[in-house]
Amino acid sequence: MTASFDRVRPRAGGPATPPRSLHDSEGKRALFSSTDVASVRPNIGTVSVECSQCHTSTTLSPTAVVRAAVPSVLLSVGLGRGERESTVGLSRRRYGAWLRCPACGRRTWTRLTLHV
Repeated sequence: MTASFDRVRPRAGGPATPPRSLHDSEGKRALFSSTDVASVRPNIGTVSVECSQCHTSTTLSPTAVVRAAVPSVLLSVGLGRGERESTVGLSRRRYGAWLRCPACGRRTWTRLTLHV
């Protein structure tokens, strides 16, 4: 008599149980994720921070932006979405905010865009 409650007998010459992986690399995330990056738009009320050094764009909540921009200089901020985006502020610079980039961690000129 076997000590296991398994009713299926192991195959002859093979392992008793197949090895299990803790995570499935091609599982649910592959089924339910979008591959079209251009169609993904930030939510209304979020703020995008685009860095002039590493050229990455990070989307943050308004409270996270306030925490990231505590010691900063804001000369201009972008408002809108896509082609209907306009720059508002003291100057019309593309990168009008001096703050720490959330992606690379360096203090540099960044572009803040409020998505409305």
